[in-house]
Amino acid sequence: MCVFTAGALLAAAGAVEALRSEALGRDANPSTPPLGKICVGDTIARLSIERIGVETPVKEGVDEVTLAHGPGHVPGTALPGEETGRMHAVIATARDAADPFVGKLVIGDRVLVRTPFGPRTYRVVQRRMVPAGELAIEPTEEPTLTLVAAYPSDSVGPAPLRLVVRAELADEMLPSSFTSSLTRSTGQSTILAGLAASWAFADGR
Repeated sequence: MCVFTAGALLAAAGAVEALRSEALGRDANPSTPPLGKICVGDTIARLSIERIGVETPVKEGVDEVTLAHGPGHVPGTALPGEETGRMHAVIATARDAADPFVGKLVIGDRVLVRTPFGPRTYRVVQRRMVPAGELAIEPTEEPTLTLVAAYPSDSVGPAPLRLVVRAELADEMLPSSFTSSLTRSTGQSTILAGLAASWAFADGR
């Protein structure tokens, strides 16, 4: 019953957020074509980190099946490279991922994300640990990419912490003015998006 209720709330929030994003895009740039509906499991970007030799697709969703195949985009947060009212893109990884690359990132690392909107380069500016139950996704005023992983990756049982790595657009990527892109994704409100990420890691994943 709890799982069904959470799923229903997320679906309802997704419908509201999709309409909100559509309205923002239509008002700001009516000529921008939509990407179309993005479904859980769809590849929405490719992520590369040259320093540590990472190259991986990013799927939509943070359910167990999706994360078993690699990083997942948290529904309700901005799509990487999206330029609408949403600025904060969040990508989660499973603890038992083949390459727990999030833990290898250091301040200054550059993260290249290839998206339908074009390539975006982010620079890591912060690493922090938060208790699993206190993970929250806050809106940002500038384009931001956050990577989240259960920590420690080798813990037995539910991982008690979340490693949160924040990256911002590299200076050369900052546009002189933002243009708007109309998208329809499986969006949820930022509060429920945080719940979705926490729920995905409830068993230590």
